[in-house]
Amino acid sequence: MISLLLELLLPLSLVLLTLLVLRPYLLRQLGVRTLYALWCLVPLLLLCFVLPLQLSSNSTLAVMQVYQVGLQQAEQQFSAGTFIGWLWLCGVVLFAAVVLRGQLQLGKEKAAAKLVDLKPALLQSDLPCLISNKAQGPYISGVLKPEILLPADFFQRFSLTQQQLILQHELMHWRRGDLLCNLLALGLLMLFWFNPLCWLAYSAYRQDQELACDALVLANASTADKIAYGKALLSNSEPRPVSWQGLTTHYGDIKQMKQRLIQLQTQQGFSKTTVVAAVALVLTTGLWLQQPAQAASNTAVAKNEPVPVMRVEPKYPIQAAEQQIEGYVQAKFDISAQGKVSNVRIMRSVPTATFDKVSITALEQWQYTATGHEHKDMLVQLDYALDMPESSMERVEVTPAAKH
Repeated sequence: MISLLLELLLPLSLVLLTLLVLRPYLLRQLGVRTLYALWCLVPLLLLCFVLPLQLSSNSTLAVMQVYQVGLQQAEQQFSAGTFIGWLWLCGVVLFAAVVLRGQLQLGKEKAAAKLVDLKPALLQSDLPCLISNKAQGPYISGVLKPEILLPADFFQRFSLTQQQLILQHELMHWRRGDLLCNLLALGLLMLFWFNPLCWLAYSAYRQDQELACDALVLANASTADKIAYGKALLSNSEPRPVSWQGLTTHYGDIKQMKQRLIQLQTQQGFSKTTVVAAVALVLTTGLWLQQPAQAASNTAVAKNEPVPVMRVEPKYPIQAAEQQIEGYVQAKFDISAQGKVSNVRIMRSVPTATFDKVSITALEQWQYTATGHEHKDMLVQLDYALDMPESSMERVEVTPAAKH
């Protein structure tokens, strides 16, 4: 998992940095609705990199013949990889705990709220509306079961026109699928919590979401309605959410208020051409970058050769390490049509039987690509060396001449 995230880190960072840098220009030239739609480039680019990796199953690796096993190198890789893995997992668990805490608090708030029956002229939908003494909304929440939470003074604080516009705003979030998009964005943020660009991009994405929703609600509104909507924003801009709700849409975020009021005066349309061109560019770029992997995959398939997917490094025996014993093991094994290793046999080992057990244990866990055909008697040599030679050092294998 960590290796996959690291492979995706560079393309993800590049697309996020591009969107963040160009965001002010795109907002002025194309409008917020087009800008918000361009955030779909992030998951699309990741898909371009993930799908080929899964389909090719890391097929850029050559068929393995000799595999080096070094004690010091193995210990360093294991300790570093384990530390990074546990650190990433701790961040994911902490992130999930914060989201879960917010959802539990939201559930309590909904349980204490009262259902209110709104007139069809006020809310043209069957979505349930709840009045809560604790709600700082209005806001809509719930991916599978969406509900609109209203503050206790909603009908006293806002005029009838303002109430209609605010409820239209919340309904627009639901109709556009913003709640589901927020779930996807939150999932990506949880996986890449260690990347500062992801946090900046998530904040910008949520701001653009609110601005785009405002633009849709007021697309055909009169000047009077826009003024009333602006006053409603100002009236609801005092508090910040008590808890961070990543899966809700908070109507009165004071941090966005200035930009939202400015955008009310500069409504712009939606450029389908720009979005389609950007999507085509990202897909083309992502697939083009994957061409080397696909070419290698096609070559391997054409030759009907199994390609290693996962290799578990043998553990250097403690007694051999203490006695400074080095050697090698030559083994044969079979690969099933599904790519699983079986029937591991030691053909030769030096010193005899010293590294046999750890070699068999590791080889039985190796995985190859599924070719649809069974492969018999695959050969591999595992070289056990306490001090691994430098990769730049020339190595010449010397074997005794055959007797005539």
